[in-house]
Amino acid sequence: MQCMTCGTALQPGMRVCPACGAPIAYSAAPAPNYGGGTDPTMLAAGNAPYRESAFSPVQSPDRTFPANAYRPAAEAAPLTPAPSAVGYPQTPSPSPYGPPPSQRQRLSRGVIILLAVLAALMIIGGGMIYYFSVPYPAQVRANATATAQTRANNAATGTAVVIHNNDATATAQAQATLTVQQNLYTQATSGPLLLDDSLAQNSASRWDSYNSAANSGCVFSGGAYHVIEQQTGYFNPCFANGPTFSNFTFQVQMTILEGEAGGMLFRANNQAAKFYLLAINADQSYGLYAYSGNTGSNATTIFAGSSFAIKGLNQPNLVTLIAQGNQLTLFVNKRYVDSAADGTYKAGLIALVANSHNQPTEIAYTDAQVWKL
Repeated sequence: MQCMTCGTALQPGMRVCPACGAPIAYSAAPAPNYGGGTDPTMLAAGNAPYRESAFSPVQSPDRTFPANAYRPAAEAAPLTPAPSAVGYPQTPSPSPYGPPPSQRQRLSRGVIILLAVLAALMIIGGGMIYYFSVPYPAQVRANATATAQTRANNAATGTAVVIHNNDATATAQAQATLTVQQNLYTQATSGPLLLDDSLAQNSASRWDSYNSAANSGCVFSGGAYHVIEQQTGYFNPCFANGPTFSNFTFQVQMTILEGEAGGMLFRANNQAAKFYLLAINADQSYGLYAYSGNTGSNATTIFAGSSFAIKGLNQPNLVTLIAQGNQLTLFVNKRYVDSAADGTYKAGLIALVANSHNQPTEIAYTDAQVWKL
């Protein structure tokens, strides 16, 4: 066999001319059809049979098979290679998918060791990942929970401290106020007495004394001074027609025997119907009013309210009114009840009262006292 380019004699199996380097062409018989014949689906479709060469992919109407590819098992048939035209053994065509399993090289010992080391590192690394991805967040969550709990405890403690401090402050202020009020009462009832009358009978104070069974009365009876008002919607004052008082403490013990309210007048001008009226009611309410005439429409409220210090029907109440300048302060049973500033009247007479809102009223009074301020 000679080179077709330079004529050099060639040995069997040479692919390239050793003299000129020209490639040596070999003729090859066509590869067989897959399945040993013509594909009947192609004939039915009117197409020529498709064939595959040993090196080129087959172009079919619906798919492309690479060289040495296999039809699916249902379609495959034994492949019979074409004999060499010149009797030389053919070199197998390379497969695009790599060598067949029988031709794959075995891994060297070094590669196997390397792979083992890499596998060990992956296992260790996985353990490290597990440590950092599982236990560590759990520790963070535990620490965060502990921190949150600490903050909550601190907040609760702080709130408790604030509440405690506020309560302590309020308690201290209330105690201080109570001390001031108690001191006021003590001082207001410790001065020189201007009037000290048991009210068991009439005295130098010259209390009104009369009895109108159908209307009202001012009667000494049973060791007490009874003030009575039978007509509803009116109050009856029983005056002490002695000296007038300006700055003073007026105190008396009263018991509502029947009806609704008792109390006192002070700084009163009886002829002009100008005075302060203090009313103490059986329902534990109270009120202080300034009158400029003899009807309720002429009255101005100075203060009013209710107090647990006041006892109800048939129970004695020690009523104390302190009038010092414009400051008017009420105690009942030696407990502070209310106070206000009003300078409408400066001085006048005192009187004891029965006040009938909706039913006849009778009040029994004992132990009237007046201290000078």
